Amino acid sequence: MVNLPSLCRFGLSAGHVLLLAGLATTGGGCDRSSAPATGDLPEGSSVAAVQSTGARVTDPEPQIRTFCGGCHALPSPQSFPRDDWYHEVQRGFDFYYQSGRRDLQPPVQAEVVRWYQSRAPARLQLPDLSATAAARSFARREIAADGKSVDASVAVSFVGTLSPVAPATQSRLLVSEMNAGRIYSLDPAAGDQIEYAAGVQNPAAVREVDLDGDNLLDLLIAELGSPLPADHDRGGVILLSDYRGAARRQVLLEDVGRIADVRAADFDGDGDMDVVAAEFGWHTTGGLHLLWQDRMADGSGFRSQRLDSRSGPIHVPVTDLDGDGRLDFVVLVSQEHEVVEAFLNRGEQFERVPLFAAPDPSWGSSGIELTDFDGDGDQDVLYTAGDAFDSYLIKPWHGIWLLRNEGGLKFQAQQIAALPGVHRALAADLDQDGDQDIAACAMVPARALQAQPGTPTQSVIWLEQTSGGQFTRHVISDERPIHAAMTVLDADGDGDTDLAAGCFAESRSESRFSLLLFLNAGQPAAVAALPSAVHESAADR
Repeated sequence: MVNLPSLCRFGLSAGHVLLLAGLATTGGGCDRSSAPATGDLPEGSSVAAVQSTGARVTDPEPQIRTFCGGCHALPSPQSFPRDDWYHEVQRGFDFYYQSGRRDLQPPVQAEVVRWYQSRAPARLQLPDLSATAAARSFARREIAADGKSVDASVAVSFVGTLSPVAPATQSRLLVSEMNAGRIYSLDPAAGDQIEYAAGVQNPAAVREVDLDGDNLLDLLIAELGSPLPADHDRGGVILLSDYRGAARRQVLLEDVGRIADVRAADFDGDGDMDVVAAEFGWHTTGGLHLLWQDRMADGSGFRSQRLDSRSGPIHVPVTDLDGDGRLDFVVLVSQEHEVVEAFLNRGEQFERVPLFAAPDPSWGSSGIELTDFDGDGDQDVLYTAGDAFDSYLIKPWHGIWLLRNEGGLKFQAQQIAALPGVHRALAADLDQDGDQDIAACAMVPARALQAQPGTPTQSVIWLEQTSGGQFTRHVISDERPIHAAMTVLDADGDGDTDLAAGCFAESRSESRFSLLLFLNAGQPAAVAALPSAVHESAADR
């Protein structure tokens, strides 16, 4: 049972500023790391025979719980509608046999189907997306990828801000297009674009950093190696040194699965930058890699260390989580794992500490962002669950969550708001009142909308933090949700916070542009006077 990274899963990666990077249809499966050496089947039996003639017991529930919860959290009967359970149970049995495990006694498959169907709802409950009148208006502006490729299928996988340019309050946008294999920057005010020859096929995330210590900015790139989910060795980590000048391309990690995210930090305190990479992979590939930058006599090189072999890592933001002066990182692992974990720096070893575990393997994790949301001096985790590219179903729990840091590496999960297909949530003070609000965007596949007619959707929303830590929901865009990548910036240089959202096209015929800007008007708007480019809230309608 699986989900998407946010595109990391459908084939991308779920989602960074990015996540439209690669949908990665997570295929799930039994955890290979827990599989024992292949055991012996009963003499004269076969896998097919065991599957079809599993031991019958008077009460099948204990065996079902042991078998179906042997690789991951026990799937809840409430996570799929009744008619879907035949297919989901069949997939679960297939994943088990493909995993190589032989230590569990499979129950009779038909009994498992009956057990789940007897407890499942006829249909899943759809979320309530009621909103209030917006306190501010946002003007919508489209930015095409370029004049020659507007008819090509595009998937913006990363949208980030670069160093400020004149005027000082304005930023250029750093953009990667996963399907097109393009990396470029653009000035949202002037509209000019600069494309960089990075030699990439499917860039999922791009980070601006001085990795080689020459005081010139480089681009650190996560390479998926395929636009759609697959197990292969074409993923990698690429460095484009001095990308604004005499660009030099260097491969730091290759022959691995689909890389969804990369971050640079000095993990060993030796004065240079190391790299942590999230290998989303798919079914049989995946993991976490630490690339240690070692100074060599002939220059510098990178030594690779594999820290984890699970499939599904999406994001790996860096912070000193335990306050010991050494940089750690936090990872979101999707697929059937659905966990947020800290990797605490203990020298050249890292201690894995669980922070949050979803109660169901089809939860649909899509992204995390670190922020001191409540201003108490520690790092909280803004977490989203909205991947619908596996089952093509909107789940009742899909939405924006805050994992609040309570100290001692203990985090309390709180759902802030429901949002079908949410792929990115960012903390930002959109109304300039001194506290952290939340901007979020969503991407819902057309097939999911067809499977659940009447599903309420919103594309971009603003959750305004009011007194007492409460939130008021405002709709910035209620167009079809096609955004898995988003960032905050001052795009027009007027001193307030605007939004840029990447657009994902499921087919060539749907592709018209690659970016949308939502420019903060900075003042209350009378609904009757709104121009057509400004999207009022659903309540205003």
